[in-house]
Amino acid sequence: MATTISGKTRVAANEAASGASGRDALKLAPDKTQTLQAMMAPSGAIFSAWTAFHLGLWAAGVFAVWVLPEWPVAQLAVSLFLGNQLHTLTILQHDCGHRSAYRSKGANLWIGRALAWFIFMPFNTFTEVHRWHHGYLGDASRDPDEWFYAGGHGQLYLRECLFMPRFIFLSLKQSAAPEIRGKVVRELLFNCATYALLAAGLATLGAWDVLVFAFVLPMLFLAALYNPISRGYEHHPLAAMEADDPRRHDLRHNTVTVTSPVIGFLWANITYHVEHHMYPRVPFYRLPKLHRMFAGKQYLTAPYPLHRLADAVEQPEPVQPVPSIPSI
Repeated sequence: MATTISGKTRVAANEAASGASGRDALKLAPDKTQTLQAMMAPSGAIFSAWTAFHLGLWAAGVFAVWVLPEWPVAQLAVSLFLGNQLHTLTILQHDCGHRSAYRSKGANLWIGRALAWFIFMPFNTFTEVHRWHHGYLGDASRDPDEWFYAGGHGQLYLRECLFMPRFIFLSLKQSAAPEIRGKVVRELLFNCATYALLAAGLATLGAWDVLVFAFVLPMLFLAALYNPISRGYEHHPLAAMEADDPRRHDLRHNTVTVTSPVIGFLWANITYHVEHHMYPRVPFYRLPKLHRMFAGKQYLTAPYPLHRLADAVEQPEPVQPVPSIPSI
C-alpha cells in the first residue's frame, strides 16, 4: 500500500465517513429526475450508429495496414490507432454489459459478445467482474479492481497491463456463479478458436504484416498503453489510500472525471467516470450532458489523463463544466 495521505487532505475524512459513498451530495436535484430518466432510456439506433462508426474506423485501420506493406513505420502508427479503437470497443461492450446500449436483453448480450471478441475477452467475464466493481468500489476486500491499486502508484501501471487475464481468472473462480463460469468458458473457447482460424488464414495468405500490425500489436498497445492510462487513472486515488481511509468509499474522493471532450470522444466518454458510477445506466453518448448537469458539485476532476497522478489526493473542488462535444 502506498504512503498514507496526511496533512490537509485528511480534513475531508470525517465528511467522507458521514457522507458514506458521497452519493447524496452528487445526486441530481428532484427537478431533474424526469430528464435523468429520459437519459437512461437506451437508444439502440444511436448506439448502433456509434458502433458502426467506430467499427468503420477499425476496419479502415486494418485496410491501411493491408495496403502499406512497404511502409512498416506507417503500419506501426496505424497499430497505435487500432489499439485506441480496441479500447473504444471495450467501452462499447461495457455499455452492453450495463444494458444501456439496447432495450433488449438479447441485443445487449449478442452485440456485447461481438464487441468483446475484438479484445479477446469473454463478454460475461467483463460484465460479471465489472458488476462486482460497481457494487464494492473502494472495498479493499471485495472490489475486484482493488488488486490494481493495492501496490500503490508504483505498481499501478504494470498491474493494469494484466487487466484482461486477471478478469478472466476472477470470472472462472468459485466465487462466480456456475452458470456464469459456463458462459465464460464457452465464450473463451469460441474466441480462442476464431482467433486461431484468423491467424492461420492470414499466415496462409502470407499476410504476416497484417497479423502483426493489425491484430497482435494493437492488442499489446491496448494492454500496455491504453488500459493502464485510462483504467488506471479512473480510480487512482485508491492507490494512495490506506484500507481504513473513509474516503475509499466516497465517490467524490475515489474516482476522477477527465473533462477533456477530445479524450472523451476518443474513448467513448468513459472519462466522465464519476458521472458513470453515479448513474451507470446512462449511455456513453449522453455522459457529456450528464457532466454538465453536475455543474457546481464537488468531486475530483482532471483536464487530461495522468494529470498530477503521483500527487497526494486533494479535496475535490466544484466542477466547472467545459465545452464538450454535444451529446445526441
